[in-house]
Amino acid sequence: MRKIHGIKAIQLHLSSENDYLCNYIAEYMKEQSLSDWIEEKEMRGYYTFTIEEVQKNFPQFGNAYISTSLYRLTIKKKIISPWKGFYVIMPIEYALKAIIPPVFYIDALMVFLRKEYYISLLNAASFYGASHQRAQTFSVTTEAPKLRNTTKTGTSILFFSKKNIPEKFIRKHKAQSGYVNVSSPELTAIDLIENEKYVGGLNRVCTVLNELVDSIDFDRLDEDFFNLTSTPTYQRLGYILEYVLEREELADKLKAKTSSLPMRKIPFKIGKSTLDCEIEKKWKVIINQEIEVDE
Repeated sequence: MRKIHGIKAIQLHLSSENDYLCNYIAEYMKEQSLSDWIEEKEMRGYYTFTIEEVQKNFPQFGNAYISTSLYRLTIKKKIISPWKGFYVIMPIEYALKAIIPPVFYIDALMVFLRKEYYISLLNAASFYGASHQRAQTFSVTTEAPKLRNTTKTGTSILFFSKKNIPEKFIRKHKAQSGYVNVSSPELTAIDLIENEKYVGGLNRVCTVLNELVDSIDFDRLDEDFFNLTSTPTYQRLGYILEYVLEREELADKLKAKTSSLPMRKIPFKIGKSTLDCEIEKKWKVIINQEIEVDE
């Protein structure tokens, strides 16, 4: 094979290096333009975006390149992706730990997923002052079908579902990035009892309700509220209010509101033996677990 010497070899070498340099600059400029677009969104107060938005704004980029560039930015902790195709720009106040609390982006995520929702359980209770019982996960209730639970970017989101989201009993609360949907204190209370095994058991539920109880007002509720769940849930709530938390007046109001519900004997703790247990007559609750409320 004939070897290339002299000036021609140098020219070929320079040409090859020049092509590499041009390609490198082109790739760098493309990545910078995407970074600039993200930075501009942040400056305008928009902290979330979707991959579809990127594709629309950068039609000259291929899908493979866009995915690679976004992945690089997640590695650099410039953005996070709590759900496939959905991205959150890292606010400066969270940059040190590189973890963004879900309340910051949950409303935008639900819009992206086209789901009605509300923040629920312990996370909802924290909006009403029941905050010392810190949740290890972020609980969200959506319309059915249930979304899969997810653990990404340092946080876990636990999803629950209802056939219909009771909009009448959901409140708008101001969060750092806008408004979020949160269950009312009353809805939070029955959700906690319904899902006690997911929040640490009845002892923890009663401790949270002890902090939540001053925000509960049964006078403002109509019969729709008492069709949200099964009668035993209201019975357990009444028993907790009256005998565990010693809020007899509030328990009496609940009793008046539930007078038309058919109450039968039920265990206080589901799945636990009721053998030789005392039966509380007013709420027809079989007392098969003693409660210690943490002050």
